[in-house]
Amino acid sequence: MPPKPKFTKEELIQAALELTREGGLDLVVARNLGKKLNTAPSTIFTHYDSVEEIRQAVMDAARELYNGYVEEGLAMVPPMKGFGVQYIRFAMEEPNLYSVLFMKKRDDFKYVDYIINEGHYERVITAAEENFSLERKQAELLYHNMWAYAHGIAVMSATGVCNFSLEEISQMLGMACRSFLIGMKIRRDEREVTMPKAGGVMPGGVESYMSAGGNKN
Repeated sequence: MPPKPKFTKEELIQAALELTREGGLDLVVARNLGKKLNTAPSTIFTHYDSVEEIRQAVMDAARELYNGYVEEGLAMVPPMKGFGVQYIRFAMEEPNLYSVLFMKKRDDFKYVDYIINEGHYERVITAAEENFSLERKQAELLYHNMWAYAHGIAVMSATGVCNFSLEEISQMLGMACRSFLIGMKIRRDEREVTMPKAGGVMPGGVESYMSAGGNKN
């Protein structure tokens, strides 16, 4: 029987969470946990039967922290933009926890499955329907595009490729949301001018794309 631990289950998970923040989930092993808690590695398994169980508990704790960010975002106006800002902010402030939740390779996941697995799909879709007067399919299309855009910024932030201020993120998401909405709501013939198909890019500058009546190649 393992020795009686001198720490609680909550203290164990907190130590495991700190290790994950320092260097990722691979650091969560009995030896490292024992050092963190100043105890013998064998005592770790009094509360959990395996390292995998501890790692799953860390992921659950990371998810709980992430949900706190999301709740703050969904309280903003508009909620979809607030959600995007907080999603990226979580990646900026908790890069290794973000990686655990959203950067794990999943061969069996399709894009829509990946978005739904985030956990707040219905609330964001409902907010988009109400705030932008969209039908369900339109709200989903907007959200799918906004998710891809926000996820790209979040990954750049989490990996240290780029640093963004919250003001920059807010401006970028606002512009992207307006652009997607315009692309969804204008007439198809106008849409093909502002967002041409492959091989149909118009000559000229930005004005060419903003004018719905220009000539097309």
